[in-house]
Amino acid sequence: MSNQELAEMFYDIADMLDIEGVQWEPRAYRKAAMTISTLSIDIKQVYLEGKLLELEGVGASIAKSVEEYVKTGKMSKYESLKKRYPFDLATFRKIQGMGPKRAYALYKRLRVKNIDDLKRVLEENKVSALEGFGQKSQEQLRHNFEIFMKVKEERQMLGYVIDYLEALVEELKKSWLFDSVEVAGSARRMKETVGDFDILATSKTPRKCMDFFANLKEVREVIVKGDTKTSVKLDIGLNCDMRIVEDKSFGAALQYFTGSKDHNVKLRKIAISKGLKLNEYGLFKGSRVVASLTEKDVYNALGLDVMAPELRENMGEVEAAQSHSLPDIVKYNEILGDLHSHTKDSDGLNSLEDMAAAAKALGHKYIAITNHSKSLPVANGLDSKRFDELNARIDKLNKKSDLKVLKGVELEILKDGSLDLPASFLKKMDFVVGAVHQWTKMDRKTLTDRVVKAVQSGLITTLAHPTGRKIGERNAFDMDYTKVFQVCRDNDVFLEIDGFPDRSDLSYDMVKRAKEYGVKFSLGSDAHRKDQLRFIRMSAAIARRGWLAKKDVINTRTYEGLLALKR
Repeated sequence: MSNQELAEMFYDIADMLDIEGVQWEPRAYRKAAMTISTLSIDIKQVYLEGKLLELEGVGASIAKSVEEYVKTGKMSKYESLKKRYPFDLATFRKIQGMGPKRAYALYKRLRVKNIDDLKRVLEENKVSALEGFGQKSQEQLRHNFEIFMKVKEERQMLGYVIDYLEALVEELKKSWLFDSVEVAGSARRMKETVGDFDILATSKTPRKCMDFFANLKEVREVIVKGDTKTSVKLDIGLNCDMRIVEDKSFGAALQYFTGSKDHNVKLRKIAISKGLKLNEYGLFKGSRVVASLTEKDVYNALGLDVMAPELRENMGEVEAAQSHSLPDIVKYNEILGDLHSHTKDSDGLNSLEDMAAAAKALGHKYIAITNHSKSLPVANGLDSKRFDELNARIDKLNKKSDLKVLKGVELEILKDGSLDLPASFLKKMDFVVGAVHQWTKMDRKTLTDRVVKAVQSGLITTLAHPTGRKIGERNAFDMDYTKVFQVCRDNDVFLEIDGFPDRSDLSYDMVKRAKEYGVKFSLGSDAHRKDQLRFIRMSAAIARRGWLAKKDVINTRTYEGLLALKR
């Protein structure tokens, strides 16, 4: 049982009800699914504490289904619907353009039940002949299918599972069987997606440690078990490798198993050039150990400064470490607030007051409430009048709270590059987040010119999720990003790093590239619910992976410093 499994069942129910033309109910199930999928605690624990009805989007009927699932591992409503729609909705909805009704049409007319069936009918050009599809639709679906297949291997968004991983590690530490326990691998590098977990430990009783690890409640299956390495399948669907090494080799092993592969290849080449050998046991001169106890020892013995794990992607960090010119990257505790969030006034699930309280609980000094503007009706966008009403509530809240709320808007950049709300109104706002959500299939020049026009308006503060990508769903916009970066720099418009796991936009390599043009950045969780505010950490991780220093990130400024940015 896992939160993700339950959430997928609710998403399936919503899709199947959509196929049947049911009104309103699908939205309720999707709200519940979104809540459950991003919970930082297990849904079973929420049930046992009697707090299901406290979850956003979970009413009495859905709570009853959750209870049934917790107790039996099944859900009668889901089972009943699935008999009528026996195809892989969970996979199909990850492919852009494969909504539930389109998936049903392919099942009904071509018996497409799974990803292999879809691949077959696309290869055989059978989709174009169907009414409502055509050749253009088939080619677009084929393109989207290829995007999905590139990332479909068992990877999950780190932002959704990092709390789970850290709770697992804490469980190991509290056993008192281990002398040290550390996360390694791509999770330690804070990569946006992970295919598995790596945990490195030391202990004087390795056999007892492995017995304890293999019997954790989170373990669904033991794949292989030994005294130095045990591999398990966790209940969230990811594999996890636990390795126990000797104390004297811990630093070398942590460096080796953190990676990345390309980073480690470059280190081994440096070692060879010095007549040394580097592996997970240490740095050696013949049979003599040169360094192994700490990562710092290993790097320094190679003539390198220590690189933060987030930098270890073979993006020039080794050369910078050789020349002692590594950037002093922004620290997580230097991020003072969140500059992109939503309330239930548009498409969020929590009130202004609840979002502010949650931000304060995270230690934030401020939060920008950036609800959608009117031309995005699917997100219940606000017009000037509704924003004025919300801003009056913000003023009232700011008078009695030491956490400050910035008056913001996620402003639609319209088809011709004009803005969704009048200049007279936007000048009253503290933080204007310009965004492209619609008309995204324009040609490269037209889309670039559209964004450039908005940036040059002098009315937006930052450009939201600039590439528009969604991991595993759609590629970045086809734009001239060099031109966009230059225009943002020349007009003092920031680029956003959106930390919502599915977006992670800008990507770390684009951040590093944009920094070279002299652009500065804003960080936002894009939270639509109070517990999603934790995604600001993922935004900060991307900033670090993109080599940003404190001065490059405006979230390191005080509330007063941010207000001074107003035009």
